[in-house]
Amino acid sequence: MDVNVQTNIKQSEINGLYQEVESLKKQRIQLKENIDKKTDKIISHILKHGNVLAYKDNVPHVLTVKNGKTKKFDKSALANDLDVTIKELDLIGIAELVEENRVTAQKLKDYEYDEPTQKLKARKAKKSDIELILGGPR
Repeated sequence: MDVNVQTNIKQSEINGLYQEVESLKKQRIQLKENIDKKTDKIISHILKHGNVLAYKDNVPHVLTVKNGKTKKFDKSALANDLDVTIKELDLIGIAELVEENRVTAQKLKDYEYDEPTQKLKARKAKKSDIELILGGPR
């Protein structure tokens, strides 16, 4: 009887921990969405009005937007061309298609494309940066 009670307590404790983990995962997703939304707003402002001076721990930083690119793979086009589902185009699925000679490594490169990205960058502001952004010597 004592073993059964101990097992139930452990089970309850694990259930509680699992519930906490799931709750934290949801919070993390919400935080990420909130961060992305605010970052997009800052990027939009910088693109319209130029670099911005912001303070982090009472230290001035210059916020800039850096253009970059991300390499993407168009799975939907490949799936359409090969008459397979997108779900089948995981790492193993693509390897099987290559083994079956339905697609080559060179042909797979045709489905890669570069997507432009904009990232927010922050660096410590120099005196000249502060003068430039705020206008005139300080």
